[in-house]
Amino acid sequence: MEIGKHPIWGKVSSLKKPAHFLRFFLARKIAGLYPRSSFIGITGSVGKTTTKEACLAVLSQKYPTLATYENIDPIFNIPSTLLKLRPKIKKVILEMGIEYPGEMDFYLSLVKPATAIVTRLSFAHSEFLGSLEEIIKEKSTLVRQLPKNGFAILNWDDLHTRKLAGETEAQVIFYGTNSKHCHLWASNIQLGQGFTSFELNYGVERVQVDLKLLGEHFVLAALAAAALGLTCDMSLTAIKKGLEKMETPSHRLQLVEGMDGWSVLDDTYNSSPAALNEALHVLSELPARRRIAILGEMKELGIYSERLHRMIAQEIYKQKIDLLLLGTGETKFISDELLKLGFPAERMEVNLSNSQMVSKVLHILGKGDLILVKGSRAVKLDEVVARISKEKRR
Repeated sequence: MEIGKHPIWGKVSSLKKPAHFLRFFLARKIAGLYPRSSFIGITGSVGKTTTKEACLAVLSQKYPTLATYENIDPIFNIPSTLLKLRPKIKKVILEMGIEYPGEMDFYLSLVKPATAIVTRLSFAHSEFLGSLEEIIKEKSTLVRQLPKNGFAILNWDDLHTRKLAGETEAQVIFYGTNSKHCHLWASNIQLGQGFTSFELNYGVERVQVDLKLLGEHFVLAALAAAALGLTCDMSLTAIKKGLEKMETPSHRLQLVEGMDGWSVLDDTYNSSPAALNEALHVLSELPARRRIAILGEMKELGIYSERLHRMIAQEIYKQKIDLLLLGTGETKFISDELLKLGFPAERMEVNLSNSQMVSKVLHILGKGDLILVKGSRAVKLDEVVARISKEKRR
């Protein structure tokens, strides 16, 4: 993709465009001064940011490490990160998120990582990227460009990601929960109140890792980071030490205290079908008097939106949810599908504004209740979390 054709480029002030072009040019030149082995690229449909943070926590145990920021569009984030390179930096972790066709080619015109990590491939940003096949094709570009002496660190548990092993001549390292097929795997995964523990296995070696993160999907992020650490000749003990220093990323399944004895799972950073499924699973697994879900619509799904919202309804129907509060917009497909499945109408309220959600839950929540709040960033459900939890009100 030529940067001038990127949809975001049209929103950039004409006065600022020359400066951005200069930044892209300088970033490319600076990256060219470092060996490809210095750069790690992370892509996938979900879990990229947490995986990046896990990789940073692990590599920082051994190397001066640089990583991309949060909440900046990658077409500006990656060059800005490269411009911060200094001689002392030995490793650079780049989150390579894709929203539009051709974006990965632009990133690779700036820097070509020798290590690629792929988290999971599923529907996200399909309004712009199209079908799942198109999403996979776009993101797999990172893997296809790897050199023979590079590494492709792939999630075995995700079938689409697993298949990318055939797209590269680089050394493939599988991580996941299958001890027969993974080079590095997790066993004995346990969820607690605000933590997840698991056994990290590599060959005959095993260490217990206690993450300050809640959810089995965080284990996969930790495994990817551990695999990266192994490619850099780090011991499992050093890897464990790095992983256990990680803090829960903001608004990503943070378990926060409610005002009157209830608990809130704040997962309002963003939402996609795969991520919402994971959040619903955590909600059902944790002990609670009642389980309540506040859900906003999932944005940027394009022509697949109705089908994917209905698929989420089918997942909700299987889970232990006592009350469901739905926002406006595409969530209408969730409610319609649930009613068709036989979900009790009295356990669901629909088409609610954020203020209505706050008013309703404050009247019904009690001690021991657990409430999940999740939706795309654009629907601003973090405002709801701020009104129903202690930590966010300070």
